[in-house]
Amino acid sequence: MVKRKISKELVCKESYQIWNAFIELLAMEKEEDLTEIQKNAQRAFWYESEVQNGGHVQYFENTFLDDYSEIINSIEIIGAQEHAKVLKRAVEIYFKMNRTKVENIEKFISESLQKDYQNLDNEYYAIDPNMNYYFKEYLKKYQDEFIEILY
Repeated sequence: MVKRKISKELVCKESYQIWNAFIELLAMEKEEDLTEIQKNAQRAFWYESEVQNGGHVQYFENTFLDDYSEIINSIEIIGAQEHAKVLKRAVEIYFKMNRTKVENIEKFISESLQKDYQNLDNEYYAIDPNMNYYFKEYLKKYQDEFIEILY
């Protein structure tokens, strides 16, 4: 099991280091090296990161999976039910489309501006609480899975 190690002294001075270590683990580790609890957070993290940086089109372009059920399940497990519902609807649209890799920026922009995805992106961004809330709650619940405090 991969964990981030932080000294108790540092945590006492800068409690945000726990969050930073959590995010760094999600962003940097290979999925196969993680526990199931960690994998759920990582899958949700990558979905959140891609959608925040370029919407659902970017997420699909960068993942290009044949099955998104594992991702949806992970998002539900961390508690973000409404976010999972948006992804389910986006996946339905995605699989109805001609699924080819975007070859150039013009095609990417064209696909990004499709009304269905734009509406889903806007709905996703409007969900309250946002995904960070669920990540923080998940980290509180499973901090020992992600972080080792050194005394």
